[in-house]
Amino acid sequence: MAKAWIRDRWLKSKAVVDGVELTPTTGMKRQVAANPDTADVPAALRTADYGRGMRWQVCWRADGRQHRESLPTREAAEARAAELNDDIRSGRYVDPRGGNRTLDEVFPLWLADHTGVRPATIDNYIRHYNGMVRPRFGSTRIGDIDERAVKAWVADLDSGAIRTKYGEPYTKGAIKTGVRRLLGSMLRYAVRRRWIMADPTAGVRLPRAPMQRVDAFTPAEARAIADAAGTLRTPTGRPCGRPMDRLIVLLLASTGMRPGEMAALDVRDVDLAHGTINVDKTMTKAEAGHYRYVQGDTKTPKGRRRLPIPPFLRDGLEELVAGHDGGEPLFTSPRGERLLYAQWSKRVFRPAMAAAGIDPDGRTLTLYSLRHTFASVAIAAGADVKTLQELMGHEDATVTLNTYAAAFADRRVEVAGAVSDAFDDALGQTPTDGHF
Repeated sequence: MAKAWIRDRWLKSKAVVDGVELTPTTGMKRQVAANPDTADVPAALRTADYGRGMRWQVCWRADGRQHRESLPTREAAEARAAELNDDIRSGRYVDPRGGNRTLDEVFPLWLADHTGVRPATIDNYIRHYNGMVRPRFGSTRIGDIDERAVKAWVADLDSGAIRTKYGEPYTKGAIKTGVRRLLGSMLRYAVRRRWIMADPTAGVRLPRAPMQRVDAFTPAEARAIADAAGTLRTPTGRPCGRPMDRLIVLLLASTGMRPGEMAALDVRDVDLAHGTINVDKTMTKAEAGHYRYVQGDTKTPKGRRRLPIPPFLRDGLEELVAGHDGGEPLFTSPRGERLLYAQWSKRVFRPAMAAAGIDPDGRTLTLYSLRHTFASVAIAAGADVKTLQELMGHEDATVTLNTYAAAFADRRVEVAGAVSDAFDDALGQTPTDGHF
């Protein structure tokens, strides 16, 4: 086990002169301590640093390299060496200079440690760091970031004193991301490398986020959007809607597929013989900082799943795959290239919503609302959490519950009514004296 030791920077431990070994005597050491300029010490015992700087130096090895710290007296050096040895043995040791790194210096090191992370996720980290964390802590030494500073920052985020580049206050969810997934994760990275003792975000209480709101279309609205998508016209009146566009809307609304998963489908993924669609990839950024998309792994391992094909989609899918090679994209742009769902949403989905006359009525409706439509309809039909998790491709049931908590809560009255009806039936067959 590594340990600390003390080195005399002014005197050598021994020297050989004319075949005779010399060592510093106690008297020599006292004279040097009193006044190195007048001390009677042979030149052979003097180091190159004799009389310059602080005499005593504590040395130790940690993190794969040697460290040094100079001190004015032997007593101070012994105390420091004892402290270091105790910290090294107990696992409390931190690099004395590690806390001098600024958060801006730590950020690229922390980011490079995220191997195997999707490029889109890296882009999100960079965007949140630059917008939320860096303005407050970027130039701050990580050893100077304490719990009080973090609490003050969180209070400013929650009050709206710090806003997005669009002038909007940060949501409770964004604040949690900034504190836990960014600043806290970077500081825990520093703790693991023994640059600082502890993560100062650990004891910070975050503002409680309200129950997540998930806005969905009704099945009738989804049908109206699909019909409008298939019959869209340009502002000049030229038809631009395609049967494929109608099919995409209905597929998203009736399977709960993510838009990226839909765009990544190949012809071979449609198994008409067994009535299923194989979901095993999604569209993802080719590299962080760029907007070229390629097929990649699903969002989570549980995202790999086989989804049943609703009967009303079968004819449309049969027409779509007929005569096509299995490796071709299932859904394409008007130019025949693989569909980019963000462009499709702007070009087709949003105009179709407007053409269908959908009234948001306070809802925030996006392309993802089609996925939420499937979940809402499934819950209303009695789907249990585990089944819904598997169909949605969530990593675990907790994600499903947290996302659709309000939808499950809406069924309480229905469930209570069903229980009441069951007891009414039972009580109707027994004396009504309050006893079974």
